[in-house]
Amino acid sequence: MNAAATDLAHATPWFAPFARPGLEQARPYDATHHDFAWQHRELHRMMSNECPLPPPPVVVQAVMDALRDGNLYPNTAWELRDALAERNGVPADSVMLGNGSTEVIDVVVRALIEEGDEAVIQVPTYAYFETQVRLQGGTPVLVPLRPDHAFDVDAMLASINDRTKLLMLCSPNNPTGNSISRADLERLLGSGLPVVVDQAYVECGYGEAFATLVEQHPNLMIAHTMSKAYGLAALRVGYLVADPRFIDLLLRIRIPFSIGLLSARGCLAAVRDPDMLEERRTYISTERQRLLEALRAMPALTPFESEGNFILIDVSRTGRTSTAIAEFCKREGLVLLRAVTAHGLGDGHIRVTVGRREENDLFLELIRRAVDEQPQSRPAAGGA
Repeated sequence: MNAAATDLAHATPWFAPFARPGLEQARPYDATHHDFAWQHRELHRMMSNECPLPPPPVVVQAVMDALRDGNLYPNTAWELRDALAERNGVPADSVMLGNGSTEVIDVVVRALIEEGDEAVIQVPTYAYFETQVRLQGGTPVLVPLRPDHAFDVDAMLASINDRTKLLMLCSPNNPTGNSISRADLERLLGSGLPVVVDQAYVECGYGEAFATLVEQHPNLMIAHTMSKAYGLAALRVGYLVADPRFIDLLLRIRIPFSIGLLSARGCLAAVRDPDMLEERRTYISTERQRLLEALRAMPALTPFESEGNFILIDVSRTGRTSTAIAEFCKREGLVLLRAVTAHGLGDGHIRVTVGRREENDLFLELIRRAVDEQPQSRPAAGGA
């Protein structure tokens, strides 16, 4: 690079006087590991908590039929909203759809957080919470879970001050897999502050869903997704259950047409299918338990109970780091795992997504070898 190019690279960008302060220092949510997985279709995707079961024919047909109207703007997807409201036992005006639960969480944060505000977040958890708070100029106040991964409600309540605008948590929690109790949630709601609970994984098991509590507690917001148990991550549909008056406010912020017609029709077909969700819940729960029991039989590993479609595993007693084990599984068996270092758990834990039965068997074989054997010399598939 010549001197002129170097000077240009370090020059103040043209937009600096106009852009909101702090944005250049903010770190966006990093989803490039998905790009790597798409570029290497030979790899087994056991790192992103995706459902291993493909959409059933009724969903595929609904999407194909909707494509015939692809020249038209979509509607507001009111049929999907109404169907999801009925499934959750809440009024239709308590539901707002979004482009994945990421959009509804983003809209909530933008509505409540501005420069100088604080959001209390129980960690480790979904990194998107912290990212979005920082992007709005807010300060995330990170409150660790207890050593047994239980939610530390006392510590969350003790972190509240006059700058606190929002409490954020995930139940079942990613990556630990455990849920908050109704009693503990109601203690948080008693603060009077807005409380958002991401229940993306609740249909993956038999944990308690909290949507019906919104009527009693208007400061409660529940985020859901069609990506996990329903297995429709590519369609990008999520929804929020909240006080209808707050939903009305959020709809002023959410961009129009954020739900495409193909996504709305495909998800509607899934919600209306009487068996689809329960078939997936049963499969995920059964395979998760099988994985858990097999992992418990390996003395060097400590797997944790989970109500999600994943299992967190403490690998610190193996003598290998989580990154080394993840790399071994990728190299030796083309299996992608999450080392969860970005979740603040250090380098002693991995997270595995419940996959197809044959993928789960392959993972168990690989994790045994990673613990008990020296890695075999084989060229790596590439770096994530």
